[in-house]
Amino acid sequence: MKNRNLRCIVTNCYDSGQQDSSSMFKLPVNPVIRQQWMENIGVFKDINLFNSRVCRRHFEEQCFGKTKVFPWAVPTLFLGENEVRHHSIKPKKNPIIRKCSVRNCPSRSTTERLHFFPSDPEMRKEWMDICHLTVDNKWLYICGRHFRRNFLPNCRGNLKKDAFPEFFLGLESEDPLVKSPRGRKPGRKRKPCPKSDDSGIDEENSKECRPPESCSNCLELKEQLAAALLKIKQLEEAQPPPAESDEEEELIFMLMK
Repeated sequence: MKNRNLRCIVTNCYDSGQQDSSSMFKLPVNPVIRQQWMENIGVFKDINLFNSRVCRRHFEEQCFGKTKVFPWAVPTLFLGENEVRHHSIKPKKNPIIRKCSVRNCPSRSTTERLHFFPSDPEMRKEWMDICHLTVDNKWLYICGRHFRRNFLPNCRGNLKKDAFPEFFLGLESEDPLVKSPRGRKPGRKRKPCPKSDDSGIDEENSKECRPPESCSNCLELKEQLAAALLKIKQLEEAQPPPAESDEEEELIFMLMK
């Protein structure tokens, strides 16, 4: 049904008032997109947004949905002498990337296939306990690297009903054998204790041990040393000291060493 009360605000629009209400679009609520509409149309003054409309002939075909224009659409066609400052740019959709719910698991939906957690409440709770999950999210996924090979399906099948996760459950970093003892820094070696003075001593054998007997050379040296000391004492007591031969002085010198 044509509505002549609603007219297109574009200057010199020939179809203004000749189209039905479904072909007339309000200015967007988004202030940024609305400003782009007004700059393309050439409307810079305050207008009544409630009654302002732009007809469909000013939009490209890619801007239309089933019944309305897309929120990112901007009028760019048949705008008269107005310069088109903004164009309709369709935003790129970010692909939804799902990940495995097991902690520290690198699996993503783009590279590996993910499976749903079971819908049965008891089995679902059992899986959550095994994977150490506390929050029950509606979309819980798990990858095949946590199951045995005989539990895994074909290309498009589902997990077997009796399947349950067993491997790589995110507990490797909490292995008590890997953790260092409390109060000691990892990788720090303790200094070895010094050995005591009595290490390696046999008390029973030490009582029976006797000092070794002196050899003949040691006895001769002791006798020569005693004779030299006696000779020195006699020389010190004598007034004046008697003349000595060179051989005796050399012998005394060697013995004093």
